[in-house]
Amino acid sequence: MWPPVFSMIVAGLLCLFLAVVSADPEKLYKKEGDDVVFKPGIAFVSVPINEISWKDGPNIAIEWDGHVTEYNRHFKGRSYLNTSSGEMTLKGLIVIDTGLYTAEINGVHAKTYDLTVMSPVPKPTVSKSCDEEMTLCTLTCKGDIHKDAKPVTISWWSGDNKMDSPEKLHITKDDIASELSCTLENPVSIGSSELFPNPFIPARKVNPYVGLTVFFVLLVAVFLTIIIHRVKAGMWFYEKESMPWEANFWRKHEGTYAADSNGTPAQKRGATDEETPMT
Repeated sequence: MWPPVFSMIVAGLLCLFLAVVSADPEKLYKKEGDDVVFKPGIAFVSVPINEISWKDGPNIAIEWDGHVTEYNRHFKGRSYLNTSSGEMTLKGLIVIDTGLYTAEINGVHAKTYDLTVMSPVPKPTVSKSCDEEMTLCTLTCKGDIHKDAKPVTISWWSGDNKMDSPEKLHITKDDIASELSCTLENPVSIGSSELFPNPFIPARKVNPYVGLTVFFVLLVAVFLTIIIHRVKAGMWFYEKESMPWEANFWRKHEGTYAADSNGTPAQKRGATDEETPMT
């Protein structure tokens, strides 16, 4: 009598567990175009599966009777059922896939998912509006937000620091942040604007004469180096056989041959005695 009683207890606890799990759907947010995998729950990992059905709300999306898998409506060609684990994969999500998905394994209700498919948020832009006295400016974070991307949260940033501000940012001359930005965010995406300069802080002007001055200073330094090398070495740098990082590059050139008084080169020392024939 023990095995049947034990089996009944296990079955009862399993049903109770599944009832608790299925009563509290798991919330999922996915972006359009993403894939999602629905799992029936850990209770079916080691249980032999004889039949499976996944429901989209009250309608059957996928059903397996132990032999044939049937895909219904817009789930054809976009979904896959793993008959070993009971997992359902749905690819290329679209907004109409939003809804409750419930598994039924061997006639027992399993886990339920509350899926929401959303559009991504756009990249926002920042616009400003200031009073005539230029004492107060209002910055607005704008973006072409699709209805399927809502709800969207707007945040303002000063560098990497998030600012405590509502959707519109009001700034005065007392605000020292040089650049500001805003973000649009929903559960599946985030978009950041370009940095927006603080209208109360004058933009730094680039002086073109600074670059020209640096260029001419470097040019003069190069010419002076060439002249100094010519004076010290006695020849132009391109006539030297040594390289600039070698010691001989800066040494004065000394000829190996001496010149006669009439301007003709003399022979090497010691060469006369060796080469002049005896008479």
